[in-house]
Amino acid sequence: MEIIRNVFVEKRWGFQQDADALKNELNEMLGFNLSPRVLHLYQVRGLQDEHLNALKNTVFSDPQIDVVHEEPFSFLDEPHFLLELLPGQYDQRAEAVKECILLTLGLSDIEVRYKTLYVIPSATPAMLEEIKRYLLNPVEMREGMVEERFTEFPKKPLLVETLKGFTKLDVESLEKFQKEHQLAMTVEDLVLVQTYFIQENRDPSITEMKVLDTYWSDHCRHTTFLTEIKNIRFSEDARKENESYERYLEIRRILGREHKPVTLMDLATVGTRYLKKTGKVQDLDESEEINACSIERTVRTTDGLKEALLMFKNETHNHPTEIEPFGGAATCLGGAIRDPLSGRTYVYQGMRITGAADPRKSIAQTRKGKLPQRTITKGAAKGFSSYGNQIGLTTGFVEEIYHPGYEAKRMETGAVIAANLKENVIRKPPVPGDLILLLGGKTGRDGIGGATGSSKEHDENSVEISGQEVQKGNAVEERKLQRLFRREELTKCIKKSNDFGAGGVSVAIGELAPSLAIYLDRVPKKYQGLDPTEIAISESQERMAVVISKEDLDFVQKICKEENVEATFVAEVTDTGYMEMYYEDQSVVRLQRSFLDTNGAHQETDVLIEAGKPAEDEPADKLPSKETVLSMLQQLNNASQKGLLENFDTTIGRGTLLLPYGGLYQDTKSPGMAAVIPLKNLTTLDASLMTYGFDPEVTDRAPYEGAYEAVVESIAKIIAMGGDLTGIRLSFQEYFRKLGTDARNWGKPFSALLGALQAQLDFEIPAIGGKDSMSGSFEEIHVPNTLISFAVQTAEKEKILVNTMKGGKTSLLILRTERNNGIYEKTSFKENAALLKTLTEQKKIISIDTLKRGFFPTALNMALGNRVGMELTRIPSGWAEKDPGSFLLEVAYEDVCGILREGQDHSLLVVGKTSSSTGIQYGKEFISYDEVLTHLESPLKNVFPSYQKEGENLPTVFSPKTPERYQGKQTDKPKVLIPVFFGTNCELDLEFAFRKEGAEVHSFVLPSGKDALENGLKTLADKIDSCQILMLAGGFSAADEPEGSGKYIANVLRSTPVKEAVERLIKERDGLILGICNGFQGLVKSGLLPYGRIISPKEDMPILTYNTAGKHMSRMVRTKVVSRNTPWMNYTALGDVHDVPVSHGEGRFAATPEMLETLLENGQVITQYVDLQHNVTMEAPFNPNGSMYAIESIASKDGRVFGKMGHTERYQDGLYKNYTGTYYEEFFKAGVDYFKK
Repeated sequence: MEIIRNVFVEKRWGFQQDADALKNELNEMLGFNLSPRVLHLYQVRGLQDEHLNALKNTVFSDPQIDVVHEEPFSFLDEPHFLLELLPGQYDQRAEAVKECILLTLGLSDIEVRYKTLYVIPSATPAMLEEIKRYLLNPVEMREGMVEERFTEFPKKPLLVETLKGFTKLDVESLEKFQKEHQLAMTVEDLVLVQTYFIQENRDPSITEMKVLDTYWSDHCRHTTFLTEIKNIRFSEDARKENESYERYLEIRRILGREHKPVTLMDLATVGTRYLKKTGKVQDLDESEEINACSIERTVRTTDGLKEALLMFKNETHNHPTEIEPFGGAATCLGGAIRDPLSGRTYVYQGMRITGAADPRKSIAQTRKGKLPQRTITKGAAKGFSSYGNQIGLTTGFVEEIYHPGYEAKRMETGAVIAANLKENVIRKPPVPGDLILLLGGKTGRDGIGGATGSSKEHDENSVEISGQEVQKGNAVEERKLQRLFRREELTKCIKKSNDFGAGGVSVAIGELAPSLAIYLDRVPKKYQGLDPTEIAISESQERMAVVISKEDLDFVQKICKEENVEATFVAEVTDTGYMEMYYEDQSVVRLQRSFLDTNGAHQETDVLIEAGKPAEDEPADKLPSKETVLSMLQQLNNASQKGLLENFDTTIGRGTLLLPYGGLYQDTKSPGMAAVIPLKNLTTLDASLMTYGFDPEVTDRAPYEGAYEAVVESIAKIIAMGGDLTGIRLSFQEYFRKLGTDARNWGKPFSALLGALQAQLDFEIPAIGGKDSMSGSFEEIHVPNTLISFAVQTAEKEKILVNTMKGGKTSLLILRTERNNGIYEKTSFKENAALLKTLTEQKKIISIDTLKRGFFPTALNMALGNRVGMELTRIPSGWAEKDPGSFLLEVAYEDVCGILREGQDHSLLVVGKTSSSTGIQYGKEFISYDEVLTHLESPLKNVFPSYQKEGENLPTVFSPKTPERYQGKQTDKPKVLIPVFFGTNCELDLEFAFRKEGAEVHSFVLPSGKDALENGLKTLADKIDSCQILMLAGGFSAADEPEGSGKYIANVLRSTPVKEAVERLIKERDGLILGICNGFQGLVKSGLLPYGRIISPKEDMPILTYNTAGKHMSRMVRTKVVSRNTPWMNYTALGDVHDVPVSHGEGRFAATPEMLETLLENGQVITQYVDLQHNVTMEAPFNPNGSMYAIESIASKDGRVFGKMGHTERYQDGLYKNYTGTYYEEFFKAGVDYFKK
């Protein structure tokens, strides 16, 4: 009989943020005033009693903040229920428990289930059911039981069913067949399939049918965009649209494409073809690999000019996020990253643009068959941010757009940018005999049917039946792929690559070569029981397919092993003309490439294009009242989203040039994102810029004007950030209702693409990529017409402009772009762009932004970051209008006359000046910034609250202690060792920082798997013995699981070989140990901090635990040096204040009063969080995590072990242009110099 151990873990009083958050949510959303308890239940098979005792305080809990119950005791007498993930879904927490048990006890034959137990005292049965319905999303979870029997996944018959009689079905029977098998294919597609198999003289297998359904889905093959448009009609008043259509036809004639069918795809791509033919576009990097937009740029570095590839990609996961917000949004980002990754470029920055209905609506206002909007928007934010934070991707810009139409289906869009040296990307056509390797994660049932599900419209039953269509992301696995593809010795072996997204094996491998033999039984699986069909179409994440020469197999597998990435030979290139799939000796798929490439039955439609509706009249140009201005700020799309942004890591990668919220107070939202272009082992001097343009109100009423304006908005923002108009490249995201057969419906995307084409031609800027999603319908409601323009440019990093007003003796000017019949005048815009370029070169622009949100919201946004007062002398006409093609500038008083002369032919207008007031003054009206902030923050304060909390100031207690001097053998090049654990993501920044100061840096990836891990720990110990500095980097070791950060690191440090090596380092060799963020957490949980030695966990040890905000916090903070009792502070003085970025969910330092007193007496508290006046404080957000005594860093008593939460390694000269700070740039120099001769 199997023995199953139940371990219940509950937070101690004072640390119950999860229960407190649930209490508030139940009160606000359901109106229940209850006090829930939240317990974590781990059910483990394969442990003995002695094992369990050894794991209680090292794996399952932190004794300082947790209470462990082995049995449920009396709380199961209270109203309660349990929730667990559906079988087959990836459970990160349970997987982390298994990893930690393997690490701690060496036990690999362990099974773990994780469940959440909700105990709701005083809840009635009816209340309990309502709470359960609110918390349980049937797509991803189910109700569980305390009693658990571990059953293996059922073994399915491996023989694949043949669909006997399919070739003899009549049309009526094919219609029935389509419904029975829930196919996305049309009946016309099935007729084509039937004809093919009649020619093949056989019936298809079920695997072949599912593969075709996936391969030909709208999601994978853009069937809507490739539908031939036969008859195109225009309403009488659609004159702009008709003129652009005639221009489109003329271009087709010039390009010799008259014989090609007119399609939405042709309309979307013809602009680039034309601009390329006319010599306006010469930087495209073109190849058979088209997973991402790719351009060639020459990048300045300290080692000279380098030729680089810059790739960018936008991606949507609308359907998955709608039904399972966390996983859908997480894998949206994961999929976006893997597209440029398949191009062998390193993704370094991401942008998130989303669309939602009003998230403030209650459950009672939620449509049947839908999740509440708040559940979707909050869950999606957690999923996207969690994935990005774990993989180590800088999120440079986040914006959520609100429109009632997105109730039909959410819009979840991610855009990423990547780079690599051109010489590191080698592309060759696959030839027979080449091998295809599957790299990365294992395959499960998650995501089966995702491609076809994303191609359908949905109804109230979708949430109930779509569970398998949702993928669960594993960000730490994708981080390993990111590291692997940075190795140029690997990328130079790859002939061609594809990522596993929609369609799984059938598409990712199926697209790599015309003829293939794919061996499904070799595909690594998460569990047994998957049948060949499931393996063929599973969309499990974090997998890559690469084509290599047979001769390179051993070399590639060696590199993969070094990076702890599984590499499996699963297919080979053949010359048969067929895509074939085998399971052991059975042929399960044999499809002619020529048939696959038909993409299904030829489809045709008609289009009716109607003129857009005119905009509603704006208020007359009279002086707006204070109430009018404040009401504008409370509009949902003007509301502050700072509370949302705080969840995203915005500084990792040491390349952030513009913080998403700038200024001293970090309240000025930036118009886009900018980062230094990272090229491996080089210091680069150039930047990439990315922006977006889109307004659902405009595009929904007038698709042509809205799309044109989206392009203008995106390029205007680039210009406002210091980029040049020439050289901008675009990528579009189209998202429309399910079009069906209604010509009017087809006219909406056609009209939008005509507007976008006209903008490309007017400004000679091509859209070189894009993504379409044409399924935004739910019963009778539809998403707004959506065309997002993403714009990308490069620039010299020193020329990047900011939108944070500086104040002083400065004036405010408007530079207006003229419009004609609702469309921006191209000549006016180009002239304004040229003027701004001149002013940028002359360094006369202090701050600048577009009037995207209108005059008052823009001016107030620019002023808030530094609390710059404004005195308006003139209210511009059209002050209430959104004007994304025009600009608001701040310039010096003495430059105003010269600028007006320079721009005398432009619509330049002086509207006011900055002042020393604490608000905005115009006429007799004065609005204080306190009022402005209140109105900006109130709309979304209960959805995405910005972390603010009153707290007392504390006295500064300086310690006069100085660090001990190094007693060992000095060296010219100290060695630094950085262990890379499963989830570490800050090692690259640290390598750069240490090498800059002259250290020899080695990173070591700790492998997984029983034998490999055992050997890896011994190797790690050997490497510690040969280094002077052990650097524990930040990240999410084991994804910060199980339910607590740093546990995995602490258990590595407690392993016998590593523990002994660490003791030798600090006791015998006078070495140093540094831990930042996650590394700091590991040092504290191991006892190295504050005790200076590794010990077992106990209740009175300090801990770094969950932030009091109950969420991840990413922002700039200030810290004060109060002790120099560590070599890392050698180049500071007591009282020095430094700015430093933080990004963590568990940074709250907690300790007993006795321990705090001891740390202060010993001079072990090194730095503390301070406010703007340099007071040590408990006030948030200055103290971002609620850390006791505002502690940011501590050291061991001898100073050799040091840990801090702030990421000092992320700064380099020229970053954070929209934030004025003081940085401790000699931090790493101090550590390295400690050992130097």
